[in-house]
Amino acid sequence: MFPPDEAISGFMSSLTLLLGAALLLAPLDGQNDPPGPAGPDLSGMTLDQLMQVQVQSAALHPQSLQDAPASVTVITAEDIRKYGYRTLGEALASVRGFYVTNDRTYQTVGVRGFDLPGDYDSHLLVMVNGHNMADNVFGYMLYFGNEFPIEMNLIKQIEVIRGPGSALYGSNAMFATINIITKSPEEAGPLTLTADTGSFGERKVQITETGSLGSARFLISGSMFNDTGESPLYFPQYNTPQNNYGLAVNMTGQKGYHFFATLDWRHWTVMAAFSGDSKIQPISWGPTIFNDRGTRNTDQRDFIDASYEREIAGGTLRWRTYYDSFFYKGHGDYAFSDGAVEDNRQSEIGNWAGTQLTYRVRPFFAGDITLGVEGDLDIRAFLTNYDVSPAPVIYLSTNQPDRTLAVFIQDEKELSERWKLDVGLRLDKSEYRPDSISPRAALIYQPSAWTYKFLYGRSFRNPSAFQLFYGDGLADAANPKLRPESADTLEVDVERKLGRRMNLQASAYGYRLHDFLLGVYQPDGLLQYQNAGRIEAEGVELEINGRPTDWLEATASYAVQRTRDDTGLLENSPGYLAKLHFAVPLGRKFDLSGGMQYSSSRITLAGITLKPVYLADFTLVSKHLLPNLDVRIGLRNAFNLKYSDPIALNPAVDTMPEPGRTFFVELIAHRRAQ
Repeated sequence: MFPPDEAISGFMSSLTLLLGAALLLAPLDGQNDPPGPAGPDLSGMTLDQLMQVQVQSAALHPQSLQDAPASVTVITAEDIRKYGYRTLGEALASVRGFYVTNDRTYQTVGVRGFDLPGDYDSHLLVMVNGHNMADNVFGYMLYFGNEFPIEMNLIKQIEVIRGPGSALYGSNAMFATINIITKSPEEAGPLTLTADTGSFGERKVQITETGSLGSARFLISGSMFNDTGESPLYFPQYNTPQNNYGLAVNMTGQKGYHFFATLDWRHWTVMAAFSGDSKIQPISWGPTIFNDRGTRNTDQRDFIDASYEREIAGGTLRWRTYYDSFFYKGHGDYAFSDGAVEDNRQSEIGNWAGTQLTYRVRPFFAGDITLGVEGDLDIRAFLTNYDVSPAPVIYLSTNQPDRTLAVFIQDEKELSERWKLDVGLRLDKSEYRPDSISPRAALIYQPSAWTYKFLYGRSFRNPSAFQLFYGDGLADAANPKLRPESADTLEVDVERKLGRRMNLQASAYGYRLHDFLLGVYQPDGLLQYQNAGRIEAEGVELEINGRPTDWLEATASYAVQRTRDDTGLLENSPGYLAKLHFAVPLGRKFDLSGGMQYSSSRITLAGITLKPVYLADFTLVSKHLLPNLDVRIGLRNAFNLKYSDPIALNPAVDTMPEPGRTFFVELIAHRRAQ
């Protein structure tokens, strides 16, 4: 349960005053806080230095971007600061070949032409420090907006690994693997208070503190947010007097909280995240009563993860164990023909625990070998649907826990001074799903300033407990015989250093997705998931980035993609994506950055073609404006473009109007470290 708006508003105001007083009363010379080592100043790096940024998610250990067996993009903490990224979705929207869709309930991220409405990123694997963020009920990644449990200023870097990753990570790692690496207590710095305000009544406050407990170092951060949302929204499908002429008033508000903590002690790292949010839905799943503020959904996502790493017998041993919790509750009001109102609720509860053990060693007869075993045990995978009124009725109540076990191996071998081979294989077993085998191979050739990567991988996605067992007899039918989806991907990547200032990257790829899980209406009118689809895609991506001059940082990219299913072009799949981002210093105290994104037309589930979208964002951020204060100001959709995104909620509405021009102001107060 969430406290009422008045309680949250009062709590945030009191918390802001108390934390501000704590900052003012705290010693400004930092004598009570041991200074942590300063992170690298990426704003002053040469291209050679930038190319040495390490990525650790592509092969389960740190390596350079050129050595990684995939096409990789890294978003650094400096990028997040300078470009003003405030959500994970906003950061990923800047990445070559990625695009973001918003149905006003969740944001989703498309990559390489795939972001089918209603899929909710079940074909992307998103992790926090290697911890899988997908739940055990839907198998979705629902956290690209404000609901993402980790605040953006706590992130050290975001690693975007394109292509299949199932050979290492198993289910869902089909089109990309995204790993969010958080800052260590030393990197996070001293006590910091952040306060945000902006369009649509946005309010947010966050406090972060670091310190020591004996030989252990800790970081703890908490935040709360609340906004009234954009109002009104116009839906022509509901343009009748009974429906307020299609105007949804005060129907996009949201509120929530985040708590995150890490503890580093000797060989151990422990992290915990607790988050929740509640949203009012202007359009919900099914024909709910229009303009009814009772239509809303609530999400909670919590986890605790402990990992251990040390050198043993000439190799590196890593062990982690974790506990996860997921809760979803949907509330929808439906009108009966006699004027009565049906108060319907849907709840999904998931609890699970797991462990993973890996060992990386170099035996005399091979390259670097990584062996791994991973297991998950569901405690609950609970699905319910019931009416509260006009009469209590239970339509569905079932618990379908699963147990999974996986073993994998990876071999990285230098064939010669210029050639490297990376191969891997993983076997996944499940209590009630068929087994899956996921191979991958990467051949890398590095002559002088050129790098060539020839990549192949097979990935899979297990049907979720929701798709297998959700059958309420009203709108959905269960199908426990579903098979996993699988995809085969081929890719060629070329990278070239252009002097000491610029870098060129090009990729060509193709994938074939088999046994795609598609919702199919049965003769009785119920929707049932079936292995009924096939998707094919080809594309080319080009990017140039670097510093053309000492004062200008710039990245330009262009992607051409064609994604089709058995009926034609895939919905919500733009054929062309173009992006330009730049940052320049304004004196010694400020940085100005801008981002331009173009997306070509997309089609909706109803076959309507939407117009192309061109968005421009600008951000002004200070650098040590005052000894204890910085400011960040941002403008989004600066030219106030009116556009809509394809969605899959109510069958009567297949597009969602998106926000016009918005702004934000962020104040960052921090205790000065010595």
